[in-house]
Amino acid sequence: MMKNKNYEIEHFEYFQELRGTKEEILYFKTERQMYRKEPIGLDFFSFLLFERGGGTHTIDGVAYEINGKQLHIVFPGQLHHWDIWAGTKSHTVFVSGRLFKAFENFFIYPIEYCKKNPVMNLSTRIFQEMLREFRGIDRELAFKQGMKEIIFSKFRIIALMFNREVLGKLKPKKKGKLEPLLKRFSLLLLAFCREHRSVKYYADKLGVSANYLNVFCRKHLDMNANAFIAKEVVNVIMSELLSTDKSIKQVAVDLNFNDLAGFSNYFKRHNGLSPRQFLEHSGMQEVEE
Repeated sequence: MMKNKNYEIEHFEYFQELRGTKEEILYFKTERQMYRKEPIGLDFFSFLLFERGGGTHTIDGVAYEINGKQLHIVFPGQLHHWDIWAGTKSHTVFVSGRLFKAFENFFIYPIEYCKKNPVMNLSTRIFQEMLREFRGIDRELAFKQGMKEIIFSKFRIIALMFNREVLGKLKPKKKGKLEPLLKRFSLLLLAFCREHRSVKYYADKLGVSANYLNVFCRKHLDMNANAFIAKEVVNVIMSELLSTDKSIKQVAVDLNFNDLAGFSNYFKRHNGLSPRQFLEHSGMQEVEE
């Protein structure tokens, strides 16, 4: 660890060395008391799934009570410290900062929203579903011939579950229409983003103008409606590229793009990498276009 400004930074490489691996997604299970008084930063992403126990997890200066069947998320650059009681059992997935940049779009809601709402209480059913994916990552990492496609797809499933839980917790307020409209927009995206990418299509479905939907998204999500649509489309593309044996061309056809060049330009415009660069960045073998 090294000093950065007034706090220490945890580096992903430390945990790779601890495990003797170069994998960019890691799993840890912890069943012990842990305490850290001083905040510490991290250069990687973290999913913490608490199975049982108690204590306090402070993220960016806000203290959150630890309970069983809870999911905590910490993003690269955030500060946290903890007082975890004896008897607490947790499952943790770390994702390197480099890889997380490619996977950031897995979170369809703005990262700033997620940072302000980093703790989620889960039902028994949802907790068990998430735990199955955490353990699946562990098993695949332990398997000598483990496949990155499987590990990535399980991380994607966990992120999808998180998005679904966020969506389910959006409740109407007495003032404004943020939650109802956002919830309906999100559900439409999940249902139709493979075929439709225009703001007008979703605005018509929602019974508002395209201009209103853009203004609404800029005000409440810090992005326009087109960018919000693109986040989910890019998520689907990444999932197809990572977890299937489809060629880049076949993924483009399946997602209703007219040509390969338009597909590649769309993906790069919203993700910063071409489809081939994304696969290489993720440590995947190249596929034929």
